[in-house]
Amino acid sequence: MSRQANFPVLWLAVLLAANCALAQPGPPASDPRHVDATSFGQRITLGPNWLFAPGDSPAWASPTFDDSQWVTVSTQKQLYEYGFHDIPYAWYRLHIRLRPGTRNLMVGLDGVQGSYELYANGVRIGANGSFPSGYRFNQLNLAVYFVPDEIVTPNSELILAIRFALNATGPRGRGTSSPLGGAANSAVYLLSSESAGREAASFDSSRTTPFFILAGLSLLAGLVALALFGVLRSQHEYLAAAVHMFSWSAYYFLSVWVWNTASTFPSGLLFAFFFGLGNATLIEFVRLVLGLRRTRWIFALQIVYFLTAFSAPLVSTPFFPNYLGYAAYFLPMLFADLFVTGLLIRALLPHGQIRGYASRRLDAAVLLPAVVLITLGDYWTVFNYIAFVLHFTPTRQSLPTLHLGMYQFTLLTFGDFLSFTTVLLFLVLRTVGIASRHAKVAAELEAARTTQNLLLSRASQPTPGFHTESVYFPASEVGGDFFLISTSPAGSLIAIVGDVSGKGLTAAMRVAMILGVLRRETSWEPAEVLSNLNDALLTQAESGFTTACCVRLDKNGAYTVANAGHIAPCIDGAQIETPPALPLGIVPDRQYAVVTGTLAAAQRLVLLSDGVLEARSANGELFGFERTAALSRRDANQIARTAEQFGQEDDITVLTLERTVAA
Repeated sequence: MSRQANFPVLWLAVLLAANCALAQPGPPASDPRHVDATSFGQRITLGPNWLFAPGDSPAWASPTFDDSQWVTVSTQKQLYEYGFHDIPYAWYRLHIRLRPGTRNLMVGLDGVQGSYELYANGVRIGANGSFPSGYRFNQLNLAVYFVPDEIVTPNSELILAIRFALNATGPRGRGTSSPLGGAANSAVYLLSSESAGREAASFDSSRTTPFFILAGLSLLAGLVALALFGVLRSQHEYLAAAVHMFSWSAYYFLSVWVWNTASTFPSGLLFAFFFGLGNATLIEFVRLVLGLRRTRWIFALQIVYFLTAFSAPLVSTPFFPNYLGYAAYFLPMLFADLFVTGLLIRALLPHGQIRGYASRRLDAAVLLPAVVLITLGDYWTVFNYIAFVLHFTPTRQSLPTLHLGMYQFTLLTFGDFLSFTTVLLFLVLRTVGIASRHAKVAAELEAARTTQNLLLSRASQPTPGFHTESVYFPASEVGGDFFLISTSPAGSLIAIVGDVSGKGLTAAMRVAMILGVLRRETSWEPAEVLSNLNDALLTQAESGFTTACCVRLDKNGAYTVANAGHIAPCIDGAQIETPPALPLGIVPDRQYAVVTGTLAAAQRLVLLSDGVLEARSANGELFGFERTAALSRRDANQIARTAEQFGQEDDITVLTLERTVAA
């Protein structure tokens, strides 16, 4: 759920919100022409006052150049406050007096904006970026450069000169903010060679460790979400959470890499991609959690939110207006913040649920605090920037910062940490809830299975004069097939086999109802039995449909068959032709035609469900009518086992009826 706006053009407004603990300046130099560094030991902070001149000339690097006409500027103020606007190039100079015999000296530049070249007593000792600078270049880390001992003058004077190609970072366009003071951590240091490596490592560690923490946490949350989605494919919010978390993990790993190099236009495009994807999937994640359907305008908001992220790297080029870039970035972000926050709050209201997702109020309560915290950080950033542009404040105000030793966490950084932790908490709670519901359903299914087995075990009564076999193989815990065998007072045999639509607990409950209706049936005519069952099913709400075939077999071998959309019975491999008919539970007052015939004493009548016909092999081949007809000469157990081994996909039910006495 991260919304942190800290990729290249927004480093100034959000991420670099507090001074680094190591950047503790010494006594400020009031005169940049006489900086006293005779007490220098391990590190000293230069500035904030520097000599400044707009323009560009190679002579300005020389220690003998007369800079008496240059103005003094403070890096704690912006250049536009001194009346400088639209400056493509500028130079800074500083006159430093060292302790005699100073050696092994290094200069460190931290968090500067714009491409630069660094000169010490006229000698170019380092550079970063390119000239001319066609895109925004920000150096985010501490870069250190060695000052050769031989260039320090005999009287221990050192004149630093920095040539800048200024970025379009100011509120009025190119070169209107200080490249040495536009970011909260910008600074120039004198360092000893013994401490430079340690200082650079300490600087990088203090600033990148929070990124590593956020990158690792979001990666963990993404892996957990993806693993859960692999198990629970119907939970699409897990997939959205995985993409959301992976986007931010990539974003923060990229932040670590950029921090140790520099932010450029190509890296800005990568930042924009992951930033936009992370925000767009946040909307999708919340939508799925709250059970909202995807409307066109929600989808449009996701697309716009993704695309406007690219306005940030575009602002770093000279072709995209500064104000337009900020408006294109901030306006969709603020709207999306309110949209997501509003959805979560609405889910918590007693009468504000959409499409009946009141049961998901706990999810909304878990997600809301992190979203609110990030929203506050985003609005702080925007209004702080507006106040800065309108000159209500001289600098951008830092976000509230939590300091833990040498590490610091801004409001948005803490918001990101909370949001990633929240996603993990959501995944745990949602999965526990699903597991609990599954356990409840499993217990209900087990109870239904036990009940169904009990009912079906009583579905066969003693049948004097007939030999019957019944086999039932459910495809899951409970099935949708049913059968019943009973005898009439006149000694006739009644057998019925059927299949209800649907699966699981609903189908099992319907089977139990049907068996109850059949046990109370007083008619012994197959057509009337089906008609009465049809009427009973029509009284049930959402009963679906049911296929059934009913047979009455008399002691003299005469049989009567009525069929309601079921598979017709077979006699010695030949199927009895029954007229087509609708299944039960669809049309009221339905009359069913009958077919009559005679079953010889040596013949076998077979009733079965479509689970036999629809058995499917590993290569996708159906068992089919031909195999079923050929198999119908065998007993019930052999028929069912053969279909099961071929590849059971549905419930398998087989009844076989034979006469044991002659008429």
